[in-house]
Amino acid sequence: MQVNLELITCGKGGDILASHVLSILVDNNPGVLTRVCSLFNRRGFNLETVASGNTENVKLTRITLSTQVRDNEGIDQIIKQIRKLEDVHTVEQLDNENSICKQMLFVKVKAEGNNRQEIINIGKIFGVSVIDVTPTTLIIQIIGDNGKLCAFENLIKPFGILEIVGSGFIAMQRGIGAII
Repeated sequence: MQVNLELITCGKGGDILASHVLSILVDNNPGVLTRVCSLFNRRGFNLETVASGNTENVKLTRITLSTQVRDNEGIDQIIKQIRKLEDVHTVEQLDNENSICKQMLFVKVKAEGNNRQEIINIGKIFGVSVIDVTPTTLIIQIIGDNGKLCAFENLIKPFGILEIVGSGFIAMQRGIGAII
């Protein structure tokens, strides 16, 4: 069994929760994403993030899911069920040591007066991009692992976060190996 990626859930008091990240290679057919996600629903598991996109082969799609499961038996069972689906080629559970896992967030924050420059200065530390400016708000784009995203969110929260939207995690194995 591989070591799980540790993801921090910002909205729940900053508790550290172990999550399972799955990378699934499927045929690029209508309904495949729905069938994969419905397996989690039927077993009573919550999907934290779902990202789906093209691969180097136009006939294939990569789905990256993150979920919390109570025990290893639960994640093993869901992986076995995913592998049985007709359009699924490969299912891999990714870990910290052998993969990279990132998410993109857009964060809209109140930014009036002196607070604007302070928010921008905090953003520079995290390597963010300011992608929209109005007289009273900034929209900031940040890309990183969950620890980085949560640290940024916690630092700008006192300024007044108006809205956050995330892309869902994408992940890839390190090194020469590929999920194919």
